[in-house]
Amino acid sequence: MLEIALEAVNTIRKRTQDAFDGAGQFDYKPDRSAVTQTDLMLETEIRNILEKRSPGVPVLGEEFGLNGSEKFESGWVIDPIDGTRAFLYGVPLFSTLLAFVENGEPKVGVISFPAISTVVYASQGEGCWMSVAGKPLRQLKVTDNSPESVENAVISASGIHSSGYHLENGTVAYNLDSLVKSARDFVFVNDCYQHTMVASGRLHCAIDTIMKPWDSAAILPCIKEAGGDFCALNGSRERVMFGGSLVSACNSALLERVVEMMNSPAVN
Repeated sequence: MLEIALEAVNTIRKRTQDAFDGAGQFDYKPDRSAVTQTDLMLETEIRNILEKRSPGVPVLGEEFGLNGSEKFESGWVIDPIDGTRAFLYGVPLFSTLLAFVENGEPKVGVISFPAISTVVYASQGEGCWMSVAGKPLRQLKVTDNSPESVENAVISASGIHSSGYHLENGTVAYNLDSLVKSARDFVFVNDCYQHTMVASGRLHCAIDTIMKPWDSAAILPCIKEAGGDFCALNGSRERVMFGGSLVSACNSALLERVVEMMNSPAVN
């Protein structure tokens, strides 16, 4: 399945790059998230590839939903453009996400960053790898002796939504401010790129307060195979791709401390 997933993202890479250069028009979905014609075109192309290479396997995609079964437990999961606003506003850290899931658990994850010619991928038991055009293939691992305390960690978030700063589409005002004030350093990093930086050891923890299954599925195998840990913001490590949020970290101790602080009462 990894071979098929890599084939799919590599096949659409050039068209995605060309679309990025000419991006600028978009519509809004009912939830006010942006959608472009490129999202629709790319998901259609990926679905066509998957149907040819793995006929009959269910597919769950952000734009066209689920086909092949009534309830999704196993099959492909597609996000054609993760970070549509980055795509529209000229930030080259948007990605195409493709995962293969068995019984609710992602086993293969491929994250393609077309604008920077980079692909991060993992499959169960095979490690996490980064392919950059013109450079040798590199295995990603979390750093040895990574910090277990927030005070010694570099932490990121994809934005301020569903936090005490700005609820925006969220149902829980997580205490992001506690981490901003306590971490060794705190940065905002686009969407899933922050989680690949946890896998590579450049960041110690990454937070997404609002996530759909297609946002999370490809990330989880990469974090796991790099030696990191992850959970939803309610602390659950079960069926995390369906958990509605995601925290990834270099180790379990830091992960648990971040989750505790995010769920703590805000102090005025």
